[in-house]
Amino acid sequence: MASTRPATVTLDARTIPPAKRSAQILEAFDRLPVGGVLELSDESDPRALRNEFAQYRPGLFAWDARNRGSGRWTVRLERIDERADTQTFLSHTAPFANARPDTIKQVGAAATERRFRHGETIFDEGEVWPYIGWVREGKIVLTLLSPDGKTQALGERLVFDPLNETAVFDGGGATTRAEALTDATIVLVPNEVIVNAARGDSELALGFLAASSQARRRSVDTIADLAFAHVLQRVAKFLLSYAPNTAGMATGLPGVENLSQAQVAAAAGTVRDMAARALLRLKNANAVELDRGRVRALDRDRLEAFAHNVQAPPV
Repeated sequence: MASTRPATVTLDARTIPPAKRSAQILEAFDRLPVGGVLELSDESDPRALRNEFAQYRPGLFAWDARNRGSGRWTVRLERIDERADTQTFLSHTAPFANARPDTIKQVGAAATERRFRHGETIFDEGEVWPYIGWVREGKIVLTLLSPDGKTQALGERLVFDPLNETAVFDGGGATTRAEALTDATIVLVPNEVIVNAARGDSELALGFLAASSQARRRSVDTIADLAFAHVLQRVAKFLLSYAPNTAGMATGLPGVENLSQAQVAAAAGTVRDMAARALLRLKNANAVELDRGRVRALDRDRLEAFAHNVQAPPV
């Protein structure tokens, strides 16, 4: 559940011209005091905005984005102290937004941190991992592996996002494989500590229930894309999260230059050859610039057109 604390500043991002949107949001955020909250209304998944904040304001913000359905999103950006200890870090995660201070203290005392290198596996699909984790630094990718060896990426987990939350409450194995997409730091809390804390604090339990509901919405969106959108749409939609909110061609947000065609294919739920064809089509339409097959720059407006099937017959 989102924090019940009132927002310090509210903005309707839908009313801001795209070319000015990022600058105005960053400016409004910079005026916040530590602990202040900027609340945004938007009409689409704000992943690109989150990547922009990760680039331009690393360590200074807590992020809570909620899909309200029917093209309605609410984003709460809290100004935080980047030197926060583990307990304070946990207090900024979505499940703990309204938890009691003594609950946060209890869980924080049991938390540890672990560093993972780029490419290192955090846990495998089906593994009984004894922790719930939160990303404190870096990026994590969640994947599934088919019996024939095909990898399907289900999304990334960024700072303040949880890992393995499903298995904590049903006692089963991990639903996906988690791998460090960059060097990453994970805050680890033993499963039994979380379960006991949720038993004693209804706000914490409700926080986890709300987070689980949001995860279900993300899953439905992923399934809908795989079922109804063709490859070109899916590749364009994935790349939008790396496209700056500016007019015309612009250098992609950090991380896009490291994406291989195999990774783009996995994220779009297809094979490498089909992803390569989609990237070439986008290049020929001046929606992206490629350097030896990897994306270097993107045109957000053109990508939006392909993502929404405005000008894109199937690949």
